[in-house]
Amino acid sequence: MHWSWTDPIEQIHARKAIFAYLIAIVAAFGSTAVFFPFRPHLNTLSVALLYLIVVTIVSLVTGTGPSIAASLLAFLCFDFFFIPPYYTFTVARTDHILLICVFLGIAILVTQLVVRIQSQNAEVLQHARQTTTLYDLSTALIGQSSLDDTLTAIATRVRQVFGLDLCAFLLLQVGSLRPHALDGRVEPLLSDRNVLSTAQWALEKRQVAAVSATRAKISPPRSAEHGRLWNFAQGFRGRDALLVPIATANRPIGVMVVGGHDRARFNREDEQHLLVTFANQAALAIERSQLADEHLRAEVLARSDELKSALLSAVSHDLRTPLASIKASATSLLQQDVTWSDEDRDELLHAIDEEADRLNRMVANLLDLSRIEAGALKPAFDWYDLREIIYDAVNRSGRPGDQHQITFDLSADLPPLKLDYIEILQVLVNILENAGKYSPPASQIDVAARVEDGNVVVSVADEGVGLPAGEEERIFDRFYRVEAPDRPIGSGIGLAISRGFVEAHGGRIWAERNKARGITVRFTLPISERPPEIDVVATEDELRA
Repeated sequence: MHWSWTDPIEQIHARKAIFAYLIAIVAAFGSTAVFFPFRPHLNTLSVALLYLIVVTIVSLVTGTGPSIAASLLAFLCFDFFFIPPYYTFTVARTDHILLICVFLGIAILVTQLVVRIQSQNAEVLQHARQTTTLYDLSTALIGQSSLDDTLTAIATRVRQVFGLDLCAFLLLQVGSLRPHALDGRVEPLLSDRNVLSTAQWALEKRQVAAVSATRAKISPPRSAEHGRLWNFAQGFRGRDALLVPIATANRPIGVMVVGGHDRARFNREDEQHLLVTFANQAALAIERSQLADEHLRAEVLARSDELKSALLSAVSHDLRTPLASIKASATSLLQQDVTWSDEDRDELLHAIDEEADRLNRMVANLLDLSRIEAGALKPAFDWYDLREIIYDAVNRSGRPGDQHQITFDLSADLPPLKLDYIEILQVLVNILENAGKYSPPASQIDVAARVEDGNVVVSVADEGVGLPAGEEERIFDRFYRVEAPDRPIGSGIGLAISRGFVEAHGGRIWAERNKARGITVRFTLPISERPPEIDVVATEDELRA
């Protein structure tokens, strides 16, 4: 079915031109009708000046063509009605010939000057308005980090500035256009296959297109004046929209879909150019956001690879050591040609048991680290006596008391705490083992706990190698290990896990350099309201045992 249509922009321009010429005709003949009754009382110079006023007024409200037409009509009326002999275009006196010629020249000159001044003023005002509008629109592109935030800000600001009913973006992803940042009732429009196919064409050709509820019309440039403009299909009804391609010099990005009921604003060339200009700016902002997202994804992948490499390096070394010890002890026990004493057999079995416990703790730490990284850490809260956990941790942490002097300074007013026993136990075990590894034999490890500002503060101080200045926070990073001459075996994830557990309980953990030597690791646990009475079934000496 053939569909014919006319260009609404040309129609409006034609109507405006006809109306301007009508104004010129009415002004010339109307002023003549007003001046004619006073002809006996007016000399020819006065009439010429009155006509110049009329021509100037016409120049202020119309363009160049109507102004010149008004000047010519005023010239003819002046000659026909006010220059003797009347009602003819002949001139009897030489001075009158000079007068009407000068009048015509001045009238045309005045109209040209007025039109030029108006045009310059209009250009200045238009430039100022466009600058202000582009500034308002550009503020939507500043400070937006993610792609979704950028698209949403652009869509909202475009609707506000241009008074639109809808704005959305179709971004090119995996070879097809996909909707983003839908602002307004745009979903029905984007479900139209005609709209999507036209949007694909507009992006490929990098030309603006217009669509209506039932049909689409491409707007190829027909002249220099219309090269960047678009045209509307008959009427700009509810689902009608403009499809503005968004592309940079290097690649196509997508299509901006805008629409509204007020089409008169888009019939103005400055509005059309303004929207296209902003679409070009939006293309750069969208490309910047896309590149930032791609950079972030690449950085995440790089960190993931780095984590895997570090994990593989640490685990391969730390797993190999206990496995080698277990293998050697088990192989020795299996030798049939060697007679082992009970003492030697117990020593080998104890080594197997000890190294198996180390492997078990390492695997548990890796599982805990994966839970923390995945955000799947959910403590099982219940009420416990913190002193019981502290003594249990000392007993489980490789018996540091065998080589170090353990001292306790536990406040007598420690209240019951609502916590996950296993997780806080693991926190203390990791801190104590870390203190034992980096402290010389026979050195002292101080364990303290006190109530402070609505929290219980637990601290473990050692006399080890200490920390370089500024490294107090780094020891809680994954795989970080303090450089030491005889650096002990370890994966460097124990304190990282401890931080995850403590923060999951609503506390914080930090390290401080001691004045003399070593470090103090502290962490807080919040005191819950209305703790229940917990019966301590064992004495403090029994808990230490």
